[in-house]
Amino acid sequence: MSLINPQPSLEGGSVPTLTGELKDKDWLGLAREAYESSTEYMDANLRDQWEKNISNFNSQHPSGSKYLTPAYDKRSTLFRPKTRSSIRHLEAAMATAFFSNEDVVDIYPANPNDPVSIGASSVAKSMMQYRLTNTIPWFSTMVTALQDACVYGTVVSHQYWEFEEKEESYEIMDDFGERVLDSQGNPVREKETVTLKDKPIIEIVEPENFRIDPAADWYDPISSSPYIIHLVPMFVQDVLQKMEDGEWNKLTMNELLSAASEEDDTLRLTREEPRSDPLEDEFETIEEFRIVWIHKNIIKKEGVDYCYYTAGTDFMLTKPKPLLEMYPWLRDGERPYVFGKTNLEAHRLYPASTVQLTEELQAASNDILNQRFDNIKLAMNKRYHIRRDRNIDLDALFRSVPGGAVEMDDPDNDVRVIETRDVTGSAYAEQDRINYDFDEMQGNFSTSTLQSSRNMNETVGGMQMLQGNNNIITEFVLRTFAETWVEPTLKQLLRLEQYYETDQVIMSLTGQENYAGKDDLIDELLRHDVILKVNVGMNATDPVARIQNLVYAVSNVFQLPGMEGRINTEEVAKEIFANLGFGDAARFIADSTGNPEIEQLQSQIQQLQSIIEMDQVKMQGRLQIEQLKQQAGLREAQIRAQTAIAKEQMAREKDAGSLAIKQNESIIKQQDADTRRAELMLQRDALINQIINQQTTVDKDNVSKVGTMARDKYNTVPYSVG
Repeated sequence: MSLINPQPSLEGGSVPTLTGELKDKDWLGLAREAYESSTEYMDANLRDQWEKNISNFNSQHPSGSKYLTPAYDKRSTLFRPKTRSSIRHLEAAMATAFFSNEDVVDIYPANPNDPVSIGASSVAKSMMQYRLTNTIPWFSTMVTALQDACVYGTVVSHQYWEFEEKEESYEIMDDFGERVLDSQGNPVREKETVTLKDKPIIEIVEPENFRIDPAADWYDPISSSPYIIHLVPMFVQDVLQKMEDGEWNKLTMNELLSAASEEDDTLRLTREEPRSDPLEDEFETIEEFRIVWIHKNIIKKEGVDYCYYTAGTDFMLTKPKPLLEMYPWLRDGERPYVFGKTNLEAHRLYPASTVQLTEELQAASNDILNQRFDNIKLAMNKRYHIRRDRNIDLDALFRSVPGGAVEMDDPDNDVRVIETRDVTGSAYAEQDRINYDFDEMQGNFSTSTLQSSRNMNETVGGMQMLQGNNNIITEFVLRTFAETWVEPTLKQLLRLEQYYETDQVIMSLTGQENYAGKDDLIDELLRHDVILKVNVGMNATDPVARIQNLVYAVSNVFQLPGMEGRINTEEVAKEIFANLGFGDAARFIADSTGNPEIEQLQSQIQQLQSIIEMDQVKMQGRLQIEQLKQQAGLREAQIRAQTAIAKEQMAREKDAGSLAIKQNESIIKQQDADTRRAELMLQRDALINQIINQQTTVDKDNVSKVGTMARDKYNTVPYSVG
């Protein structure tokens, strides 16, 4: 939904005192009469044509067309999208013309010799460039505006600053993270105002939602009209919120719904065809989500514009206030709306749109197309004359199935085949001529144009002539659109930026963070007068050919005797850049007029450059000495490291020798132990042998007379009993 109260709420104030003080009912009566008279004029003179234009733009047959009657239910009703194609071609040309350069706008100082003016132009360009490339959908806005101007003949935009803030509260914490309590033990809270929205808005207004006096000056309709009525659809809950905040007078729900309801608008229905009107509440059951219509009224009384809001035409929502009080950035006599066009018609407030200019050609193109299709269908699917009350299989006859059979009593007399001649070449030739007329009127250069001018397109020169003639129309339409809508809109946007801009990001982009605490200087820079121009890549019909001819002529003239040094190269450069769509070469070639201030600055720059070079030489010497010192220190550190490594290796080798000696000593000790062990074992064996020998001698001495006593391994006496 649109924000219709762009400025912060201005409370208080009474109805202005004029000649014979006007009361609320008087202001309400003025708004009602202005709305009714302007609506009657629109319904009687503009609405029907606008509906036709919308239908042609949507590639649909307009209301009342013969193709929508029952007689054409079974016939071809195709629509050739020539109108939509031409508008898309113009939109593509606009994108190339306005967006081929990265800089959306050019802003120049009003006084090139004034440093403050130069600084103001730099600040203004930075702000505009940022807003148009980041926060404002400038490309979509441009395409929408051009589309409206092509379909309706006019485009209306509303420029304002969207500002919204909210008060929030939070609990205070101490250094230990504990809540701070008051004397009664309740948490202490602080309030803080948070900004929710703070940016400029360019709103494209629907033509059926904008009213001005039909007798306004065709040259400047916005400023010359005694009134302006802007119809704004809003949700009920948004209106109730403004009433709750005290910005608008309070109404009951029944009063609001009864006063601000509106009947179906045929323009919206045509635009949304075949869909339903999205602003109607036929499917909405929740009252707070329903749509109501709020009227923003700007009415001039005794040379002063007053602005106030009404719920429909039945209830006042705000007191009338001077327009400059609600929009302080406006200049005297200016209003926050811009009325643009693509065609200029003298002494006519609403000129014919580009769609309207080719309305009859679009209808003729559709007729030829549909007749040709019907003819082809008849040639391929014959018509029949059938005798009544005959026994004929009609279903099989009408199906006309290849290879099928139809039963009948008398094929020669019951059915007659009607032969239809195939379409002739005259239909296609007429179609080509209509295409050529259509493209010539719209300024299109397409393949159909080439086919229509066959003799010319067989040569390169002929194609260039055709393309050049069409480019002239396209460039004229875009130039008209730029002069009547683009530049006035951007100038209002620039004044909005100069008056309201406080965004820290924007200020940092413009370099104003260096002016901390110097508000007066910042305000002077932001509100200083500057010159705004739009970068439009429009120029001659064939700029490349013109530049080639210019360069060829200059090179030949330069070779003539006595012409050396007499060519004005600056003018040649300006002409080249102008043909390329840049206006002149001022942005690309430095001025060499010998300005004393510039020369002084250049000499200062040279002195500073020489000082910098001397400092660089000194710095290089210091760097070399420092590098030598660092290299010497590094070499010394390397030698110390190598010495430490060698000592460590020697210590390790000494430890290894000591370990080997200890190992040898342990081996010798082990060998001595082994020798001692062997000696002991030999002594043990000798003792064992000696004991055995002694035992043998004892046994021999103990033999009896009866027999010899002996013991076996079982320790028994042989031959013993018991």
